[in-house]
Amino acid sequence: MSCWSRKAISLALAVLLGSLLAAAPAGAHPHAWIDLKTTVLFDDQGRVTGLRQRWVFDEVYSLFAIEGFDSDGDGQPDDEKLWKLAVVNLESLAEYDYFTKLKVDGTQPAYERVTDYETFMKGDLLVLIFTVTLAEPVDPRWNAVTYAIYDPTYYVEVTHAAKRDEPIKFEGAAPENCSFALRYPDQNDEMSFFAASLDQNESAGDGLGAYFAEEVSILCE
Repeated sequence: MSCWSRKAISLALAVLLGSLLAAAPAGAHPHAWIDLKTTVLFDDQGRVTGLRQRWVFDEVYSLFAIEGFDSDGDGQPDDEKLWKLAVVNLESLAEYDYFTKLKVDGTQPAYERVTDYETFMKGDLLVLIFTVTLAEPVDPRWNAVTYAIYDPTYYVEVTHAAKRDEPIKFEGAAPENCSFALRYPDQNDEMSFFAASLDQNESAGDGLGAYFAEEVSILCE
């Protein structure tokens, strides 16, 4: 994806953030928060095949997202409506790489369309789980593999869960001596102030989110 225009991001987030942005305070990016867990998937040859992601939305967004979903009055949103929400969100985000910037030797490879996903409520929080699969597996022993998951406009802040919750895992036949390194973004008071000064209808373009993105490196000898 070479260009993340404000118009394109608005389309991608039409369902994801529509209700929230209408009710959000006038200023201060971000407007919604996602608690993230990622699982790096390996095939039987020790190659990375994709990322399973678990997004837990904040309570305010979750409330707005499921408004009107309880048609039978049992206090829980209808499963069918939750699934439809997930389908529309993922169809929209497919055009924008699911906010997933996985790099192999500095270049983003092609992804398959997401077909493996689920959604449910965990208490008052909306959970979306989906797998971004690489079109071709990559061997982390011979290639530098990194990834970052973020909204480039910083309307949404995406951060890995607390360390005690195992925010990053390996699954499958990972090569021996494989590990990961999670790099947190530098604290930049100037960029934080700038983000906080933006009105909900303003955008700094497609580069703001990168300043606040976490980066994970897959390290295999």
